[in-house]
Amino acid sequence: MAVRHEEKYIIDYRQYLMLRQRALQILTPDPHGDMGSYVITSLYYDDPMDNALYEKLDGLPEHSKFRIRTYDYSEGVIKLERKDKHGILTQKDDASITRAQIALLDGTSTCLEAFTGDAYDLAVQIHAKGLQPKVAVRYRRDAFFHPGSDFRLTFDTALETIGPDPMALFDADVKGLPVLDRNSVVMEIKYGAYIPAFARKLTNVHSKQLSVSKYALCREKFL
Repeated sequence: MAVRHEEKYIIDYRQYLMLRQRALQILTPDPHGDMGSYVITSLYYDDPMDNALYEKLDGLPEHSKFRIRTYDYSEGVIKLERKDKHGILTQKDDASITRAQIALLDGTSTCLEAFTGDAYDLAVQIHAKGLQPKVAVRYRRDAFFHPGSDFRLTFDTALETIGPDPMALFDADVKGLPVLDRNSVVMEIKYGAYIPAFARKLTNVHSKQLSVSKYALCREKFL
């Protein structure tokens, strides 16, 4: 797993519009979206004691999360992921799965024989930890990157929380509850060993770096 730095900030909508305009002039929009924009829906897993949630709420520097992620409600790309965090350093394992395999990861009837390769390894971990779907998280992402470097800049808006319904991964009509006010945007800066000087200047905002967890924010709505 490659190690990346991941910085998160909550900025206001005015800052978002300004920074997005700068990004369009300097960076390249993610080609998988319309001018870099697409909807992400993630189904997060946790154990019966909600250890992943409380490790985050307690401020522990090291924790892991498992999730299934789709883009623009499509079945074309479905990712099963484990994300490990050590402060602002992150590592991620992921594997492609099918829609039919999602039902086999419900925490009770895991059929490991249905998985192969990296997906099998992740399914084994989910089964061994007794993980179950806990919440679906949805937001619209504007993503940019810089060719020739591993710098990536994203803005997440319209964050909403949905119950642990796998249908939310594919159906825009499955509605959720807003989590942040309309004026709040989550900005994420991601890079490898170092951040290019131009990128640091581009993303300079008068906001404090935060340990923002969309999973924790969305789970808190149901606690």
